[in-house]
Amino acid sequence: MDFYVINNNRFNDSKYAFGESIDQKTGDFEICEVCKSPISMRRWLPPFNVKLSKPSYGDFVFGTFTTFLVSEVFKQKYESADLKGILAFEPIDVVKVKRVKLLSPTPPQFYNVVVTRSKTRIDEVKSMFVRDGDVECDTCRTGGAISSFQGVYLLQETWDRYDIFFPTGLPGTIVISQRFYDFVKENKFTNIDFVPAEQYAAPWAIEK
Repeated sequence: MDFYVINNNRFNDSKYAFGESIDQKTGDFEICEVCKSPISMRRWLPPFNVKLSKPSYGDFVFGTFTTFLVSEVFKQKYESADLKGILAFEPIDVVKVKRVKLLSPTPPQFYNVVVTRSKTRIDEVKSMFVRDGDVECDTCRTGGAISSFQGVYLLQETWDRYDIFFPTGLPGTIVISQRFYDFVKENKFTNIDFVPAEQYAAPWAIEK
């Protein structure tokens, strides 16, 4: 099975709008079942109010969200597909659109997606992880902040058959399967970019 990393610039609206949450309320972190360390950002809680940067709407919206927003069309087609990994679709209220003109199209219904945190593990040797310190918990791989890596190689025997997921060890990186990639391409969903997982490098290391 081939894998890809979702690789969108969160605040690029050269073609489609990006989004920002308004008056965001947050809940608890997800925590490791063993060491009880946080393994996620705080959960976004209702009301899910968003402003968009322009009146141009793709099927995916990136921005200040932990994951991304998706269109009603994506939601319907995903729910009828044999794919795993999206745990919930949370309805969004678009309360403002910047650069709106009189005849601009009305924003479609969008949903915030909740993506599973998988037990699929990274092959940290093959991915050339460099850590500042030591791993403190082998279950969640927290401790020793990752300063760079070259490629996201998965330990295939740990893959738990999810098609979209956060892998253990890279809690802010969303990985997709070949099946999810094919689903997006076949349906021609807009405003989402991928890079083959083995070609993905740490963005913060590239910027140094």
